[in-house]
Amino acid sequence: MPQPIAAVLLAAGRSSRFGGDKLAADCGGMAVLTRAAQALRAAAPGPRLAVLRHPAHAALLPEGFETAFCEGQQSDSLHRALDWAQSLRAPSPVPGLLIALADMPFVSPDLHHAVMARMTDLPACALGETPSPPAAFSAAWFPRLRALIGDRGAGALLTELPAAQYVPATMQELRDIDLPTDLP
Repeated sequence: MPQPIAAVLLAAGRSSRFGGDKLAADCGGMAVLTRAAQALRAAAPGPRLAVLRHPAHAALLPEGFETAFCEGQQSDSLHRALDWAQSLRAPSPVPGLLIALADMPFVSPDLHHAVMARMTDLPACALGETPSPPAAFSAAWFPRLRALIGDRGAGALLTELPAAQYVPATMQELRDIDLPTDLP
């Protein structure tokens, strides 16, 4: 039986625009990070990793997540996730990686499922006004993800996908928390 897709929650940003710890901020009765992690855990039965900047954030994760730490740029946290995904070899290599962002706490498990289901030999991602995480990449795309450098995520790879690889999502689902006024 093939190994299920691996899931990673990227939570190593600086929160510079928020003016404080946005991942610990209250979002409808739970921390932003906790809300995003619970949705990912509900959707992804395979191995799960949270890439964190601050060790204290590990306490905000529900059970079922491994952790890695990264203080670098966006591409560095993505590289940590790739290293982890490629280390998962039992019973076979992971077929792909679902990438979610911790500051997007309104993404539903259903949207994660839809993105994973749309992944073929091409990546798949959510689409509101522009391509967005969550995004799923088959293992064949890992070298392209690893080639990303600097403070850029995988967004550039997503903009060139054919329409069939986009999963429609509402702007509410894809709303990220950048400022305190973004919280409900």
